Formats: sequence, structure tokens, C-alpha cells
Amino acid sequence: MSITPRGMSIQEAYNIYRSEKLVVNRNYQRKLVWGVNEKMHLIDSILRGFPIPLFLLAEAPDQKYEIIDGMQRLDAIFGFIEQRYGIPGSGDARRFFDLNEFSRARQLAESGGFDREPGMPGLISAGECADLLDYQLAVTIFDSGEEAKVTEVFRRINSGGRQLSAQEKRQAGVVSDFVAMLRRLASEFRYDGSPDILPLTKMPVVSIDSARERLGYGISAEETFWCSLGILSPRQLQQSEDEQLLADICISVVRGNTFSVSSDVLDKYFDLSTPESSSLAIDLHAYGTDKLADDVKIVLGALKAIVESMRPGVVGAFRSHVSTSTFTSAKTPFYAVFMAFYDLMIRRGRQLSDNEGAFEALRKVSAKLTPSRNTTTEKQRQDNIDIVRGLVEKYFTESQKGPLTHGPAMEIEFPNLIRRAPVESGRYEFKQGIASLSTRRAINRKMLEKLPKIASAIANIGPEGDGYIVLGVADSESDAQRIQELDSRSLLKIGRQYLVGVDRECEALSLEMPEYQRLIIKQFQDSPLETELKGDVLANIDTVAYSGRSYVVIRIPAQRELSGYNGDYFVRDGEDLRKLTTGEALAASKRFIKG
Repeated sequence: MSITPRGMSIQEAYNIYRSEKLVVNRNYQRKLVWGVNEKMHLIDSILRGFPIPLFLLAEAPDQKYEIIDGMQRLDAIFGFIEQRYGIPGSGDARRFFDLNEFSRARQLAESGGFDREPGMPGLISAGECADLLDYQLAVTIFDSGEEAKVTEVFRRINSGGRQLSAQEKRQAGVVSDFVAMLRRLASEFRYDGSPDILPLTKMPVVSIDSARERLGYGISAEETFWCSLGILSPRQLQQSEDEQLLADICISVVRGNTFSVSSDVLDKYFDLSTPESSSLAIDLHAYGTDKLADDVKIVLGALKAIVESMRPGVVGAFRSHVSTSTFTSAKTPFYAVFMAFYDLMIRRGRQLSDNEGAFEALRKVSAKLTPSRNTTTEKQRQDNIDIVRGLVEKYFTESQKGPLTHGPAMEIEFPNLIRRAPVESGRYEFKQGIASLSTRRAINRKMLEKLPKIASAIANIGPEGDGYIVLGVADSESDAQRIQELDSRSLLKIGRQYLVGVDRECEALSLEMPEYQRLIIKQFQDSPLETELKGDVLANIDTVAYSGRSYVVIRIPAQRELSGYNGDYFVRDGEDLRKLTTGEALAASKRFIKG
């Protein structure tokens, strides 16, 4: 491992950042968590010419730089340049970076790359802008093509970090099947799923914001599974306590029984040198990481569906319903409820048949349970589980299992699919449906015929991942408002997308849902789509239910070669489709690995 120390001006660093060559490995990096005060303090230090800590990057073979240490600081610097926040001025006013003093940033703002601060904000002086752009960051770059070395460097830097939470320290630099599964699962429940390697430019999109702090990040804490139910506060979520809760229930599931829990005990399951970690790895291999993730989503999806069906739109409904006081932590009842539901739904194969009865049985249940302290014994936890199971068992019946996509897990999986779109926009297409939005409702044949061509263009992005076309999601606010007017449909919003469902179209077109889906299937069957892609897509057209509405999800599996449509090759060009020239098609085909 060779180490190369150097100076790098902020202007140079910004150009690398906007070329998307500064990347983050989400397998071990934290989310963006700095508040505005921390960011302003850093900018003040830079403007005063004070030294700031070293930045550590790993240079990858593709000429990109993986951030090992300094992600929060780099985001703070670039966020100030792009007017996401200002620094204190006179009185309560804020002073912002002057974009006229940096042509690259100004051009990006003018082309819609980011939003300027509205109005006529106060600006720092031209001299201060120059000082900031010329400021030399102390950067150490090492060349390492081995992920294990990068991970070990990260672990050594962060395992003793004072700003990390207990769970973040626990996981820092740990590479194991359990930790990898836990991180993926946690992302799904936060609704911030994304590729493992992500440009720093995209990190704000998948980081946690809250109504109190308003950091400008893409995920509203109050909308996540944990905060919407009141199991965790936004601050606890930002400190990765969601991953600690998931670790607790996953370890219990894999072990086959609960266990005495404390901070020290959890530490041992993340220390690869301990017997506890070795035993967990063996048990996890036997259980299966995919099955574990699916089982957790099924149980928590059912819990979410119960609460939202009984207390729709009420933030913190689980905590307020099960606790004896609004100030009581929901962690103890959450663990007991999860384990009781897991026992009934997964081990015994039953399904919830009476949402209202089960919900009422859990009212103020925390008063019946032994509360968690620094250490909670196995017996205390098992007694809590037995109490909850005894209260709700009669509201479960023998299960008639159907496809996973139609089950409780969809309460977790579907919003993740919607939220991934801003990160991988080229692979996602949202349509409100197949009906026109004119007063006289009819099938929009032009749009319906275009679906297979869109699928081919999505497939031609490359072989790195699947793509999706989702019907029942309005792709513009004007369409959403028109649907509200035509179909008297209240609007459900996830991120920037409006979820309107396709049930309303079935009613307007006098179609049953199976007939509606067959129209779409027949369009693909009759299309001049290349045979292999056509077969893959036809096997992956499904109707899913989420929050009481139906959606058609068309998955476009990753292909091994460029896919044609009637002898031509199409790609996405913004929201439009463009036919490739012969030369472009030959160049594009090189991105694919032929089987």
C-alpha cells in the first residue's frame, strides 16, 4: 500500500466531485449526519485560514477516489458552494457563496444541476470566495485495489471515533455476511436503498433529514418505518439505532431463541474473533441470509399494515398505542411484539385475520412488560414475548401463503422501489396508468404501445442492474392533480412521486384487475421486442398492493447484450427515447458481457 500525501485546492476537489469521481462505499460508510452548525463551523475555519483535519482517499483503478475519511466535511464544503446553507451574517441574516465568483458552479446552477438560494441572499465577498476556492486541503491518497485493505483502514480510523454511535463503532470496517445483510435490510426500512458504490453527489438523496433540523437531505426521518411508527426518534435513526434494533431481532431469529442483551453482548456478535460471532455465522448459513431478510420484512410489513389500517396518517401511532406514556421508549414492546408475531407468522405459518382485534389487544401493553435496562435477561425477554403472543394469538388463523409481492413484505419493498428512482433515474419509469386523462376516459393506445420500447431502452443502459416501469405512479404534479380531479383520488406521496394506483383506472374503464394486466401483457407479447428480453419481461409483470391501492410493476431484468426493438436499438435521453446510430450501437454493446 503506497501513501501519497499532497495538497488539493477546494476548487480542484469540487471539479472532481462534480465529475462524480468522488465516491462513497455504503458497505461501511455512514450516512450524512452533520447539522448546519457543524457545517458552518467548518466553513468559518476555512475562511479564517485555520487548518482542518486530513482527508483520506483511496484511488481506484477507474480513476475515481473512494472517500475513507472526510465525507461529512467534503459534503459540507461543496454544500456551501452550492448554496445549500449560509454562514452567519449581521443579525439573523445568512451569507451565501457568490456563484458569480466560480464559473463551474454558476454554470451548473444555470443548467439545473442544483438550486440557488432563492431571492437576493447576502453573499460573502469576492475575496472570501477566492480564499475558500484556493484553500489547500491536506489529502492523503493511497492506491489499493484490495477492498479488504480499504475496509481495514476505515475500521482503524473510525472504531475509536468519538462522533460515532455505539452501533456505528460496532460495525466500523466489519466484513461479514451478517453485517452485509443487516446494512441492506436497514436501508430498506429507511427507504434509502442504493448501489453499494455511490457518487458523493448522490449522498444527500439517501441521507436522513428531519422536520426539526431541515438539512436538505432526501429521506424524511418522519416518513421512514421507524419514525413513522414512533419506534425511534429522528435523532436515534441518524445515530443508526435502527441497525441495532434490527441486529437484536435478527440475532434472536437466527439463534432460534431470544438472548440476554446488553451493549457488551452485542459487541461480541460484531467482533469476528469471538465464539458468539462464529456461532452466528454458522446459524446464519443454515437459515439463509435472503430468507432471514424476507422473514423480517414479512413480519414488520404486517405490523406496519396493522397500525396504518387502524391509525392512518398518525405519526408515532405504534408508540402512543402500546406505551403507558408518550415519553416511554417503544423499544421493549417493539421487540416483544416482533418476536411474538414472528413466532406466529413464520414458525407456525399463521396469518393475521383480525387487524382490529390484534391492534386493540396491544393497547398499553408496555405496562404488562418488564422494561429494558442496561442488561435484560433472556428470561425477562421471553416472558415479554409470551405475554404478547398470548394477547394476540386468537387473531391469527392458518395461512394461505401467496407470492411475496402480494404479502405484508410489500409494505417495505414497494416504497424502496419508488425511492431508488432519483439515484438510478435512467432505470425507472413511472406512469400514471394506461388511460387518458381527458374527461372521456379511454385507453391511451399510444402510451400503451410505447411500453415495450421503453423497456428496451432501460435494458440498454447496461448489465449492472434491473430496471422498472411502474404503472399507478404519476410522473408529474399536474397529472396527479388531474387524477385527483377526475377520479376523486386522494394523493399519497413518497419522496417526489405521487402514488395514485391503477384501481381507479379499472373502475373508469370498466375492467377487472386481471383484464387490466392482460392488456399490458398482450402489448408486450405482440411487440417487436427482441425475443430474450421479451421473455424476461413477460415473466416479470406483476400486480402489487401497497397501502390499499394496486400497482402494475414491470421489471426489466438485466440483459447480457444490447436489446433490439424492431431491428433498432434505443436508449433513454432524459425523458425521451433516442435511436442509436450503428456506431453508437457498436460502442454501447461493449458495456455488455456476452454469455
